[in-house]
Amino acid sequence: MKGNPQNPADWHKIAALDWRRASRALAENDLSACCLWLQLAAEKSLKGWLIGNGWSLVKTHDLERMIHEAATYGENLGWCIPTAVRLRQLYFTERYVDDSPDPDPDAAQCQAMHHDIQRLLATLNPTTP
Repeated sequence: MKGNPQNPADWHKIAALDWRRASRALAENDLSACCLWLQLAAEKSLKGWLIGNGWSLVKTHDLERMIHEAATYGENLGWCIPTAVRLRQLYFTERYVDDSPDPDPDAAQCQAMHHDIQRLLATLNPTTP
C-alpha cells in the first residue's frame, strides 16, 4: 500500500477501496474473497483511526486486538468483536493451508459481516462513502 503510514487518511482511503472490493466479491458470490477483503478493510480502518488517536503502528492482522485498543481511546466497538474474530479465522484459512474444522461462511453470514464492516468504517471515518 502506497502512502504515509502515519497519515490516517491514507489508511481510510485504502480501507474504503478494500470494502468496495468486498462488495464486488459478495455480488459475484465469491464468499472467500469477500471475507478476505472485509478483513483487510476492517484492519486498515482500525489502524487509521488508532493512528489518528495517537497509537503507535503495530503490524498485526488481529482485529479483536485493535478493537480492544480502540476502547482504550474511548471508542466502544464491542459490537463488532464476533465479526472480527470470524474474519480473522477466515483470513488465515484463506491465506494459508489450514485444516480448520470451521465451515466456510454462507452468503447470509457474509452479508451480515459485510454490513458490520460497513458500519465499522462509517463509525471510524464518517467521511467514508
